[in-house]
Amino acid sequence: MNKKQVFAFLGEQDPDKLLTFLEAAYQEMNTEQRRAVFGKALQKSKPLPVDGESLLADVKKFRSESRAGRYYEPFDINSKNFMHIPEETNAWFERVGDLLGQSARLSEQGDHVHAVACFRILYELVDAMENGEEIVFADEYGGWMIRGDQKKMIAAYLTSLAATATPEEYAAAALPLIRRDSFESFSKKTYTAAVRAADKAQKAHLKAEVERQGIPTRPGPRN
Repeated sequence: MNKKQVFAFLGEQDPDKLLTFLEAAYQEMNTEQRRAVFGKALQKSKPLPVDGESLLADVKKFRSESRAGRYYEPFDINSKNFMHIPEETNAWFERVGDLLGQSARLSEQGDHVHAVACFRILYELVDAMENGEEIVFADEYGGWMIRGDQKKMIAAYLTSLAATATPEEYAAAALPLIRRDSFESFSKKTYTAAVRAADKAQKAHLKAEVERQGIPTRPGPRN
């Protein structure tokens, strides 16, 4: 293909026509290519408003597709290809990160009910993935591959959860996140975020359950 000829033609087109070409290019790219080409544009763009009902429908569809094996693409691992990450696996982590980010946006908008519903489904799916269910495939994979600021996402979930849950419900939802963070060197400071977001009753019940179950909340001896 003659690059100069193509770009000479594109230089003569109006913005709407160029956007049509960009969208077509986007659809033809894999996940890594999209990140490389459009990643900076996404970082500089302003977040769009999120509709709670629409996002919840998207999250439920993503769960169904994940459970049905849409993103599961196994291959015979050997010494030459063990570092290969299938496109389907990359796409799953990209999508779950995007949906978590939109859920955090719902929390910022004050739509705590829909935010909690979306977060709950997504984190249950992440748990299933990390427990080895056939959702994605690679030699090594885990929650660390999720795109976006996970610390911010978890804090948003806890904020919405605190606004809608009883003390018992709050602790039941927060404890798995706190336990997971203890396996990840407390990198997301989930316990601190959970205590900060909780009201007095939620905080008391959470601390009691953390102590009863012996869940560590910081490096060193268990609390």
